[in-house]
Amino acid sequence: MHLWKEFTVFWNKNKLKKKLMVYFMVTIVLMSATSIFPFYTISVLMEQMSDTFEMNVKLNSLHKTLDQLHHVYEDYLTFRYSRSLDEYYKYYNQLKGETDSIRLDYSHTQNMLLMKDIKNMISTYLEETDAAVMARRGRAIDEYQLYYYESNKIFGYINEYIQRLNNSLFMQNTDRYLSVKSSVYLVETLNIGIIFSIVFLNIILMLWFTYKITKPISDLSKAADEITQGNYDVPPIKVDGDDEIGIMAEAFNRMTQSIREYVSEIKEKAELESMLKEQEMENLRIKNDLKEAELHALQAQMNPHFLFNTLNTGAQLAMLEGADRACTFIEHAAELFRYNIRNLDNPVTLGDEIKNIENYMHLLKERFADKVEFVLEKEQSILDVKMPSMILQPIIENAWIHGLGDVEYTGIIRVKAYQSGSFAEISIKDNGKGMSQEKIEEVLNGRSSSKGIAIKNILSRLKIFYNTTNIMAIHSERGHGTEVVLRIPLENR
Repeated sequence: MHLWKEFTVFWNKNKLKKKLMVYFMVTIVLMSATSIFPFYTISVLMEQMSDTFEMNVKLNSLHKTLDQLHHVYEDYLTFRYSRSLDEYYKYYNQLKGETDSIRLDYSHTQNMLLMKDIKNMISTYLEETDAAVMARRGRAIDEYQLYYYESNKIFGYINEYIQRLNNSLFMQNTDRYLSVKSSVYLVETLNIGIIFSIVFLNIILMLWFTYKITKPISDLSKAADEITQGNYDVPPIKVDGDDEIGIMAEAFNRMTQSIREYVSEIKEKAELESMLKEQEMENLRIKNDLKEAELHALQAQMNPHFLFNTLNTGAQLAMLEGADRACTFIEHAAELFRYNIRNLDNPVTLGDEIKNIENYMHLLKERFADKVEFVLEKEQSILDVKMPSMILQPIIENAWIHGLGDVEYTGIIRVKAYQSGSFAEISIKDNGKGMSQEKIEEVLNGRSSSKGIAIKNILSRLKIFYNTTNIMAIHSERGHGTEVVLRIPLENR
């Protein structure tokens, strides 16, 4: 019982071994059948051949015993030797036994009748010889001669009938031999066909079984080679069955999936680190831009010439017109200076920026009188929108210096702040000499800079502050002025 349990566990666990055992058992059975079938057919044919000549052998033995009996019978009747009498009784019993052992063949009527006649004649012959021997022992000469005559005549008939039966059996056996020979040829052909069929079937089984075993192993080998070359996107290995190869393929698929997930995780981490580094570099660049903007705002925006002219104009006004106008002028200048030197990192409102450009334009109007006009339109509902400081004044300055600086007519700078959907739009438009489309592209892409704070720095600060790229548009044509439009999201109130 214990051995049976161990065998059952082994059979259930070692399924690949089980398949191999089944295959070899099938092969052994087929080869055994190939060997047994010819042996069986040859045995049947040999039995038929033995049956064919058995009757001839028995008849020949019967004829020989009959001759020996008749010889010792005549010898005893002639010489009355006791030895001859003993041999007579020996052959007498032997002939009787051989006669009784012969079975009649009912499949052939003529032979059956001949054999039946031979048996009857032998029985009569033995009776006659026995009577002649008894008469000879009783010295009844006339009587035993009569029995001898009858027995000798019957002996001739028996030999004749045996000869006839032998001839008939010979003809019958000839036909049977030819039939057996034909059967032997058929069996040989059939055996050859069976052998070739079994060999072919074994080859098919071998190829099929080999394919079933080696195909998954070959797929596993190719997939492993792909993985070693860095290709982790190999398809899963499909194996029909739950044997050892199937378990190994399933484990390999799980391992491949784990490797893919691990590699994907590593790539994601690498990409994240790369993005962080890029963001860090961008932050550094932004800080540099801010420092540069602040430096320009503090050092380059109000150049010494502008300050000198502004103060000189204030002094002349104070001398010519009295203290009120000079005081207003100086207050606007002070507010402008104070706004310019504030920390650029702190956000302001749109109202603060507009107030700053009003101070700036007041100073320009005082300096250049009728050479410049300033028009301002603003909606009160959007003045609380947050934005970086020092954005509008540099744009106004660029419009005055680069757009209107060389014109002979009165320059007009129009500033319009209004709500458009979910945006606050600020339009700064001049009627100056304008610029080409190529120049606009250079300005927006940061390939061109102006005096004061460069437009690229303004764009950079706006993009970072509002986290969007669609923040500024420039519309201009040669001789038709320039318009700069800022789109500020209202969510930054």
